[in-house]
Amino acid sequence: MKEDNKTVYVILVLVGCLIGFGAFVFFNEPNTYVEDNYVYSNGEQMFNVTKVDANESYVQLYVGDGETPYLIALRNDPVSLEDIQVEGVLNTRIYNDEQIWLTINPNANLSSKTTVAVLEVDKIIDNDNLYGIPANAAMTMENDYNYPVKSCYDGTDKSTVIFFTLGSETKVYTDEYCIIIVGTTEDEIIRAADRFVLTLLGVMQA
Repeated sequence: MKEDNKTVYVILVLVGCLIGFGAFVFFNEPNTYVEDNYVYSNGEQMFNVTKVDANESYVQLYVGDGETPYLIALRNDPVSLEDIQVEGVLNTRIYNDEQIWLTINPNANLSSKTTVAVLEVDKIIDNDNLYGIPANAAMTMENDYNYPVKSCYDGTDKSTVIFFTLGSETKVYTDEYCIIIVGTTEDEIIRAADRFVLTLLGVMQA
């Protein structure tokens, strides 16, 4: 009987050690992300870039008369977006705008991923430190969500429409008073939105 008790005690000690070791490994596991810092050149200017992981990157700008350092947070870094074609002059298209509409087709079965793309653009255009232009969500036709109806046909010299959509290729282009951000998938729409933003800010060239 005493021998059985001793065996049970040894087993419990071993189990306790294993649990303790597992907890130590779990709580002391190193961070899985790796920061990748590099300097991006568009041929005229240089920009410091920090790529934290596949879904988080930072680009440093200098804004205002005092050239104050300002970090832009995006899902994608500039180098990863160089394959996306941009047609048209984007910054002059919205330069004097009083209002911008960020619109999608409510019948396109788009998910929250496209919402991420819209927010990537909104936080730049609606930012008082950058463009400071009011940007509002819209849809291209009557919808059940009470969003204003705005399509590319509703753009004016003072109010640009930015249309997010799926298409046969990933690109950004202008059409009269409209800017179209196209992706072959919703993930590609996000990439195109970031390409648009970095081009708008002068980090990347069209």
